[in-house]
Amino acid sequence: ICADNGIAMIKDGNYTVIDNIPLNSSVEQVMPDYQGNLWFVSSKQGLMKIVPNRFSDIYDRYSLPSAVVYSTCLYRNELYIGEKNGGIKVIGRNGLRDGVALSGSVTASGKDLECTDLKELLMTCKIRSIIRGTDNDIWISSFGYRPLVRYDGREALVFTTEDGLPSERVRAVYPCTDGTVLAVCTGGLAVIKDGKVKEVLDESTGISNSELLTVIQADNGDIIVGTDGDGIYIVNDSSTVHLGTESGLGSDVVMRIKHDRERDLYWIVTSNSISYMTSDYKITTIKKFPYSNNFDLIENKNGEMWVLSSSGIYVVPVQQLIDNGEMSPVFYGIDNGLPCITTANSYSELTDDGTLYISGTTGIAKVNIDEPFESVSKVKVAVPFVEANGERIYPDGNGRIRLSSDVKKLTINCYVFNYSLTNPNVTYQLEGFDDTPTTVKRSELAPIDYTNLRGGRYSFTVRLSDSQGKSGGDPLTLQIVKDRAFYEMIWFKALIVVIIAAVLALITIIYIRRRTAAFLRKEEEQKTLIREIVEAFAKVIDMKDKYTNGHSTRVAEYTTMLAKELGYDEETVEKFRNIALLHDIGKVGVPPEVLNKPGKLTDTEFAIIKSHSQLGYNALKSISIMPELAIGAQSHHERPDGKGYPKGLKGDEIPRVAQIIAVADTFDAMYSDRPYRKRMNFEKAVSIIREVSGTQLTTDVVEAFLKLVDEGKFRAEDDKGGGTTEDIDNIHKKYKNADNNAAKEKTENTPAEDK
Repeated sequence: ICADNGIAMIKDGNYTVIDNIPLNSSVEQVMPDYQGNLWFVSSKQGLMKIVPNRFSDIYDRYSLPSAVVYSTCLYRNELYIGEKNGGIKVIGRNGLRDGVALSGSVTASGKDLECTDLKELLMTCKIRSIIRGTDNDIWISSFGYRPLVRYDGREALVFTTEDGLPSERVRAVYPCTDGTVLAVCTGGLAVIKDGKVKEVLDESTGISNSELLTVIQADNGDIIVGTDGDGIYIVNDSSTVHLGTESGLGSDVVMRIKHDRERDLYWIVTSNSISYMTSDYKITTIKKFPYSNNFDLIENKNGEMWVLSSSGIYVVPVQQLIDNGEMSPVFYGIDNGLPCITTANSYSELTDDGTLYISGTTGIAKVNIDEPFESVSKVKVAVPFVEANGERIYPDGNGRIRLSSDVKKLTINCYVFNYSLTNPNVTYQLEGFDDTPTTVKRSELAPIDYTNLRGGRYSFTVRLSDSQGKSGGDPLTLQIVKDRAFYEMIWFKALIVVIIAAVLALITIIYIRRRTAAFLRKEEEQKTLIREIVEAFAKVIDMKDKYTNGHSTRVAEYTTMLAKELGYDEETVEKFRNIALLHDIGKVGVPPEVLNKPGKLTDTEFAIIKSHSQLGYNALKSISIMPELAIGAQSHHERPDGKGYPKGLKGDEIPRVAQIIAVADTFDAMYSDRPYRKRMNFEKAVSIIREVSGTQLTTDVVEAFLKLVDEGKFRAEDDKGGGTTEDIDNIHKKYKNADNNAAKEKTENTPAEDK
């Protein structure tokens, strides 16, 4: 009902005026929105929205004046409230009770207080906590002349300093399973049993700081006490152990300790942090919880911890706290309908059905923490238009957004129509552009900009979830199509690929050619270096033997001619030439007086001469780049008939290069000038080569030699015919007789080289 003087409601025939609202004049119209919120219009006062709230204000409901509440406790279906300055209040079925009758009130020492009302008994006391005991009773702790009261529904038993309490300041109690009650006091911990204070744990028992704030008892019987500035004390029959910041606490002001029996942990609230302690008293402080000034921890049946703090309420999965890593708690504050903020170090009642009565600085907030706190399944989401380069574009008949190829900036205007107190998570992603989705709170959602989109098809998807991450309804999907620019066409990309490939191929070819040319130059330089080194060694060899100067060079030239005739490639021909140049390198190791002896050689001297082939092998065998060097030096005196030296190899056992060098060496030995004679007649030398083919020299090599001779090769340019015939018959006999002894019986004037 909208009226000039306010708003009223008729329900089930009952007429109710809506009080405590800002709109109370000239209210002309009311309408609901799709979420069930009510909107009222006043011609004088404007617009007002009334929304459902999961939090309820108990003090507002019962028209109680604002007050600082330290404790709530549901006892015998009535809510007991402990206030800072107003004693206790009790709300029953019919509202606020005027009094709570007592059948009796006595002190623990038996003194009759003659008070018949519980509220009157505690009228001037500053109530700090109201806690249910184990014997269907409640324990009311306060700062005042009646600091601790046990109430069983009929009588009140009062504990004072005269009854053994260490002071008139009692903050809380912890009822043990054996009926013992531990009372946290200024001055120590009072242990109460059978209605009497049995002992006080204080400095005398090892508790250095007796300003106590909280206490519990472990399953093993240990008493765990939290202090105001001195950390935690673990007290048992045999010892008292202290735990402080050095043990892992974030602060030595320990406001609350709560036993988590399911996980066998102890949750600890200090003045600046949240911690947990294992059953063996190892402490871990939560590093990344976003707020430090917290007062209490309450877990719901879903495994979520409700953290009551000075700024509001944080809700986080318990496992995230234990994991001690990254966490994103859900926050509920005044903007979310919370009617009051939790009082520091207060006690809030949690019932079996999940109803939490939060003790607040201005009253009591009631909420069920087990039920789903918010639902976003019916919240509407829309993207009515986008902006392309600042110009609005609306969906076409198929619901698609079409963009031209010249669009540089796209702005998506996403709207979440939410008029409730909830603040859902909005997760969006432009599929085809965004690698991962982005999640923000509804209150933080702003227009979303994209720049330099390529031509193609995109899907903009929006999903809602509640504060616990539970999805609500189907996502919204908007199809966006942008025309392709010419440089995004397939043919253009293919052309670019071809051009790039051609350029790369050209660069590769140029590079390879340059590298190849450099390599060939380097290779040629190395070959030249090797050739020159080998030739230098050959000159050294010939310098050693005065009778055979130039012999190594000529043998190398003859070997080259024969190798080419036999069909070897240039690389092999070059290699054979180098081998031939060094075939007599072993002579360097032969004593000069033996090598250059003009007369007849003794058997010993002849053996020394023959050793030059093995000496050459030993000198060259370590040259791994061309192992044939050593083979040529070792085997050029081997013969096909096996009568050569040093190993007596036969036929194909003789290395090919050695077979070729043998022909070249034999020819040069006969067809070269010596100090003691002129070179042999060319035709005679050729005939001797032909004659020893197959016995001393390899047949096909001899055939190649004869072919070259027929072509005019091997004859010296200055050979006009003739030539010495001295000792030709003896030389002929030497080649026909394979016996080495016959060779040594030549004339005494024949030098060692001819032998």
